[in-house]
Amino acid sequence: MNEKNLEKNLNLYAKKHGVLSVKLSSPNSRGQPDRMFLYEGRAIFMELKGKGKKATALQLKYIDDLNNLGFIAEVVDDLTRGKELITRLITP
Repeated sequence: MNEKNLEKNLNLYAKKHGVLSVKLSSPNSRGQPDRMFLYEGRAIFMELKGKGKKATALQLKYIDDLNNLGFIAEVVDDLTRGKELITRLITP
């Protein structure tokens, strides 16, 4: 699945479960994840990639920084994994 379709399907899944999906894009913050998913005061971050595509070193560092701050942040290239993360967000 390409990145565009992955993002579209994850957004639909999030919306279906009452999760707010926010597109992150800032020219002053290179490497930040593509999406932030918000639910009841919690957040997860996903850098979305087409199947088999790799994240850059800067993207991986950003993911590590977010994880070190206690957030869930991952590079996701698979719809099933993305849905698992959203389900984890909404499950107490």
